[in-house]
Amino acid sequence: MSILLLLLRIISYPFFILLHLLFVLSSLLLRTYETFTSQSNSAYQLQDERQIPPSKHLALILVPSKTRRKDEKSALVKSILRAIEWSGEWGVEELSIWDGQGLIQSVLPNLMKTLSQNITQHNHNQLPPSPPSTPPNGPTQDISPPDEYEEEGPVSPSPQRKQGKSLVKETRVGLGSGSRLGDEVRSVKIYPGLSSNKSLKIHFLPPSASDEVIINLTKRYVERKKDVSEITVRNVDRDIKEQLHFTSDPDLLLIHHLSPPPIWKSYLPRSPPELWGYPFWSLRITEIYQFPSPLPLLHHLNPLILSFRSSSLPFLRKLGYSIALPVNINSDGYGILHREEWNGAIGAWSKMEQRLGK
Repeated sequence: MSILLLLLRIISYPFFILLHLLFVLSSLLLRTYETFTSQSNSAYQLQDERQIPPSKHLALILVPSKTRRKDEKSALVKSILRAIEWSGEWGVEELSIWDGQGLIQSVLPNLMKTLSQNITQHNHNQLPPSPPSTPPNGPTQDISPPDEYEEEGPVSPSPQRKQGKSLVKETRVGLGSGSRLGDEVRSVKIYPGLSSNKSLKIHFLPPSASDEVIINLTKRYVERKKDVSEITVRNVDRDIKEQLHFTSDPDLLLIHHLSPPPIWKSYLPRSPPELWGYPFWSLRITEIYQFPSPLPLLHHLNPLILSFRSSSLPFLRKLGYSIALPVNINSDGYGILHREEWNGAIGAWSKMEQRLGK
């Protein structure tokens, strides 16, 4: 009996290898067809962005590589700044950022300075012409938005509104009684405009925000001798939001890798998205999006396709416009969040069936 099983295994190995090769080849053909036939997310975004209601809470996972590149920190900072800028443009109320390895915490001091400088410069460039100074006829009214939480830690230097309201406010929330600096949830509230009441809350989550949140919450329940009947899903939701300083659960999650995969790995079938340790309890009806990694080297055909589109021959022009331009997500630099990824997440959010009530 054992000899028969051994023979079957020997015979089946080539068969399984052949099936795997067929699967890889069919995947390459389908991905190539998708690359040259799918519409660019940028064109889709220009048409429908204003009609898509923004996400209340967008979560961003920035995945470092196992062997970190030298420019990963720079790509991380630029990706965060882009996500903040695009979130403000779209009208997102809350943005939580996670990498799971503490890379964000290592660049956070410089990131806060850069963020303050960028907002100061942005608002300085958009200042309207100053009217002639006249003495007020009566008491002035403060139209700045009210504080939604108290500051629980030192506040970083930040630009000021004309009314005296800070454009950048920082709050630190420890995850436990013995929490260190790197274990704190650093929350920042930003007022992008000078007179707009719209604010953006940004949460920089430490690596301990995933498993230690549940551990600390369990310890708190034990210390308070809380009855089991009082530990409901609603109460746990409320307490975890309090620890993470969330106002609402993320309804859109974008996964971005700070290092592109090796070329040989890009030709293999795409792997499913992973959460990389993001606090799982906060994920409810959440649209998880990871930009489908394009096939490498195909973007080098863009000049040829553009030459077809500008050709004097009608059939070449028609052929050029019938072929989509392959996307190069590394055109702005390796590991930096690309606009195509962001627009793809918005497109996925607009088609989310649970949100649409389907």
